[in-house]
Amino acid sequence: MKTLLSIPIAAALACTTLSAEAAEPLKQQLVGTWSVISFVNVNERTGKTTEVFGSDPKGYFMFDAADHFSINLMRPRRGKFARRDFPTAGQSKAALEGIIVMFGDYKVNESEHSLSLHIIGGSFPAWDNTNQKRFIAINGDELTYKNPTPASGGGTAVVTLKRATSAAE
Repeated sequence: MKTLLSIPIAAALACTTLSAEAAEPLKQQLVGTWSVISFVNVNERTGKTTEVFGSDPKGYFMFDAADHFSINLMRPRRGKFARRDFPTAGQSKAALEGIIVMFGDYKVNESEHSLSLHIIGGSFPAWDNTNQKRFIAINGDELTYKNPTPASGGGTAVVTLKRATSAAE
């Protein structure tokens, strides 16, 4: 009899825990470090996807509780410079085309599931001191980050990220 009573109590506690997680504000869910899993541009008309940074992009998106963010994204296997201290013009161009870096402040709009980014600086000088909007969805340890106006081509840029774990693990 005790076992039969334990099952409904355990189920109720589990539901309460799940409800509390679901009720957590989007900003609190967002805070932390996220590791890039994929980056694709999606053409809404055709459904075609393009892997802008290759099949295994690298990087972190970081959002802190004080509304600061840092985004570092790169194409893997970028060519090495012929000289450590001074790349050729072609090497510089290839290196720059293989990265997106930006930092600044952010605000979360809970009802729109969006971020307003105030970009203080980044790898694209035209973005410095601008405001841009992104759309996000968080499901457990997965973050989907959408940019409706990407610099990397037409369509919508969709970045899939996973909550980063300790480097020691």
